[in-house]
Amino acid sequence: MKKIDSGPFNELVGKDIFELIIDLAPTKVRTRVAKSLEHYTKAARLVGVDDEMGVIRLIAAEEELVVAIFEWLKLNAVHMPHHKDFIGMYKNHVVKLAFYPVLSQLGWVLAEFLEHGITLNGLEDVLHWSVSVVRHEERVVMRILDKTGKHLLDANPLNVAITLEDENEAVVVDSLYEQFSGEIARQTRLSVRQFVMTRADFRNKILYAEDGGTASMAEPLQELIDKVFSRTVRDLLWVLALLLTNKPTAKSWGLISQFVGLYRKVLTESKVLKDSVT
Repeated sequence: MKKIDSGPFNELVGKDIFELIIDLAPTKVRTRVAKSLEHYTKAARLVGVDDEMGVIRLIAAEEELVVAIFEWLKLNAVHMPHHKDFIGMYKNHVVKLAFYPVLSQLGWVLAEFLEHGITLNGLEDVLHWSVSVVRHEERVVMRILDKTGKHLLDANPLNVAITLEDENEAVVVDSLYEQFSGEIARQTRLSVRQFVMTRADFRNKILYAEDGGTASMAEPLQELIDKVFSRTVRDLLWVLALLLTNKPTAKSWGLISQFVGLYRKVLTESKVLKDSVT
């Protein structure tokens, strides 16, 4: 593997986290991460020189990290929910570029949990635990501290699930999808299918002319790096770190299962997958 400066990814997730990814990732995963880093680094050099080609590099950086995650799922199929249907379409731009918006939906739901911590009903005024995700030795863990800052315990972040009162997993996934589609409609006035297809087709519109002419970027490359792709790449690297250092307790329970369920539903509603897998 050719030598690439890891500085840009170190800045996004911290040198300790990126080193952990590189140290633990098997070759199939590590090479994808390295290629993503190369694309991301070269994109920054194109600011003000060739913004359009820079954004193509950024999209490729995102896609390579998604495929790195796919490769890890394939290598660890015994611990993971069913995924062969979408994993087998790893060359499809729609499949790869639908991944991060779904991840963002789960991140949005979990953000309050990480920001405001944990308490118990009726004890909000006397009991409060803060939660953060950190590296501890060779693992990325969910660290829980009491209100004085005392370390209580480290937990597996994958052993967390989004709940909806006493509803089952399928109802939770349906609820997440409704939130996802509602937010897309509110922000873009598009259906889920239209949004996913538009996101995947952006690279083609930048690269190629059409009968109606050519498309141009609405934002400069530096702004896209700062406001969009730095966050996208950061979050995907954190996902890799979590997956490389933890395994879910059950294939059909927890965040991984809920993510796969939501992701598959988005791909099915977008007509990329024919039928939902149960």
